[in-house]
Amino acid sequence: MKSEQIHLTLFIFFTLSACSSGNVPKTVSSPDLPVDTLQVESNIENQIEKTIKLDHGFEIKVGRNEDLPPLQVYSLFILTHNDKQIYIDTSFTEYEFTDTLYPIVRAIDHETFEVLVEINDRPLKNYVKYFKVFQDQIIYTEKMPTFFPRAFNLDEDENLELAGFWGVGKTWGDNYSLTDYNPIIYYEIRPTGITLDSALTISKNREFYGEFYGFKFNRKIEFKTIETRKREDEILKLVEQSSNQIQMPGTVNWE
Repeated sequence: MKSEQIHLTLFIFFTLSACSSGNVPKTVSSPDLPVDTLQVESNIENQIEKTIKLDHGFEIKVGRNEDLPPLQVYSLFILTHNDKQIYIDTSFTEYEFTDTLYPIVRAIDHETFEVLVEINDRPLKNYVKYFKVFQDQIIYTEKMPTFFPRAFNLDEDENLELAGFWGVGKTWGDNYSLTDYNPIIYYEIRPTGITLDSALTISKNREFYGEFYGFKFNRKIEFKTIETRKREDEILKLVEQSSNQIQMPGTVNWE
């Protein structure tokens, strides 16, 4: 019964956490561009439905909206910095802006930034798309788990940590006595950027599972739910510490 209540609590928390008006920008014609290129750009501009203004001169422009009550997703995504387009995604990846934690912009220095946006990966759990921007160029991208909406000091150094996990997590078997391997992944907020904290992730999950079975969610590795109580207690603690913190789009109280 405790395991079912814990999984119900987590389902409600991450459903809620997974659950700005803007002006359509003008198309600027250039005589140096071929006509077909201008037509493509004009067509994309005409599909923009919302502009989200972020810190440090960043804007997100989205279009091709799909209603998935109670949320909306967008499959056209444009990232700009100081009115310069630095990234466009027309691949039908579904960007979501329901969680008040995302999008996030973090300045590393005056020309290096981190941008985090949430991706709806239905029927799987949402994840975060991470961009590292240097001199208005995307120099690195990474897929990260969605995070609890608060940073924690979980080890002995001065840097704060973020925590999240990849899978929704399910129970099955007699009296829902079995569950899958769903490690908590920890990232450290360093002066040079958000970085996977491998040492903390390995040590924590060894504590939870007895051994470390990797950084990814794995349904093929089964555990008795009674054996994962330390992990469930850790998540409930993180949920409790996060529940009183309210974040607004484009901001995060990490520092």
